Amino acid sequence: MADANKVWPTGLTVAEAEELHTYVTNGFRVFVGIAVVAHVLVFAAHPWGRGGALVAQTVLPFLS
Repeated sequence: MADANKVWPTGLTVAEAEELHTYVTNGFRVFVGIAVVAHVLVFAAHPWGRGGALVAQTVLPFLS
């Protein structure tokens, strides 16, 4: 018989599912934060698009 406290199809309880969701959400936030920093640093070193050289000239002195 199915347990009413379990969430289908994982077999976790509602509390366990919510706890796991917080870990996944926080991990995603950390990943996005690292990705944003990495993109800013790559853009500063090798600008792409129009106006990128001007931005790189203003940002690079602060990074060295």
